Amino acid sequence: MNVTNLARSRALVRLDGPGHIMPITPVTPPDSKVWRVVHFPVMLAACALFLLVAAVLGLKLLGVGLGYFSHVPGARYLVPLIEAAAFILVYVVFVRIVERRRDFEELDKAGWLTEVGLGFGGGLALCLAIFGVQAAAGAVSVEGFTLSRGLLAPAFTQVCTVICLELALRGLFFRLAERLVGSWLALLASAAFFGGGVLLSGMPTSSALAAGLQSGLLFAAVYMVTRRLWAAIGLHAAIGVAQMALYGANGLVVSRVAGPDWLTGGAGGADASLPGLAITALLVATLLATAIRRGRIVRPIWQSGRSAPTAQPSFG
Repeated sequence: MNVTNLARSRALVRLDGPGHIMPITPVTPPDSKVWRVVHFPVMLAACALFLLVAAVLGLKLLGVGLGYFSHVPGARYLVPLIEAAAFILVYVVFVRIVERRRDFEELDKAGWLTEVGLGFGGGLALCLAIFGVQAAAGAVSVEGFTLSRGLLAPAFTQVCTVICLELALRGLFFRLAERLVGSWLALLASAAFFGGGVLLSGMPTSSALAAGLQSGLLFAAVYMVTRRLWAAIGLHAAIGVAQMALYGANGLVVSRVAGPDWLTGGAGGADASLPGLAITALLVATLLATAIRRGRIVRPIWQSGRSAPTAQPSFG
């Protein structure tokens, strides 16, 4: 990045603590009208959508061919690995070629393992808290423990799927929406996306819909606090894996779920239960309060002529 672009970038963004840039902006040559148009958030979103659709279509075509090798040992690990690699490639192409950024601030390697670990630990704690409340209320009974190899492949697939989702939904969708409409409207859009997924899943109960909305808020709130994707990836992966381990047929915990839907979550799963909704809501509120306190809320572009934080820097 040359001196002119560096000065321009610092005029548009703010460093909020080591490595935290909000919002992340593309590197736009100051004398190029074409790149100014391409780098408007709506155009960037269109480019990102095009790349994602191309990747999904390519993966579907590739999946047809890979179906002939389903009998090969380890093949069930190959497909999710290829899918994750494809989404990573899309993200790299988007950042390097479309946004013209040399650095991946949202995926910076400094401290990445710590953030993944904290996110994963937080996700485990969340699921165990919900499981514990349900067990105390008599809705879940633990009948034993087992080390089943049947959990390994689904867990691996879950982690690869989470990488794809977080790159697409937080790294692209939420990040670009936040630059245009600000943090609060981007949060609502993220929640609506997850809620729409529940409606399309065939189990549109009110509790399942609420759980979907909360999931969109939860992962976006983690990104807002950290301004990186690592913790959100860890949290999202932990929730998926822990739920399989606690409630799944091949889970580490052999459990039996019985009780009213408001306590068990019914077809919507533990997230859609009243304990799940209440505990997740408390976590979301805590994360958003932390984002506000640290000054990591982005204004919509029409309020200030640019995307900018609403609060002064806070390093506490």
